[in-house]
Amino acid sequence: MNDTSGGRRILFIVGASVVAISGILGVFIGENGGQVAAEISLFGFLSLPTTPLAFSLYGMVFSAVILGALFALVEYASRVEDAR
Repeated sequence: MNDTSGGRRILFIVGASVVAISGILGVFIGENGGQVAAEISLFGFLSLPTTPLAFSLYGMVFSAVILGALFALVEYASRVEDAR
């Protein structure tokens, strides 16, 4: 299938939407979490303050990295399939 621009555009829109939603949810979680604890420890070595900005950025970066890795795997699988 040669027309891949439509599929890539859809994946980009879905990815951007997920990252934006992660940022919005991070604001709400950071706002409410700040009342419980001043900071939390992530994975035992990263200390994150419970502010809306910190949680929003963390959520957006984390979801972007995960989605980027998944989309890269899809691209790789597509190229392997096309090479056959």
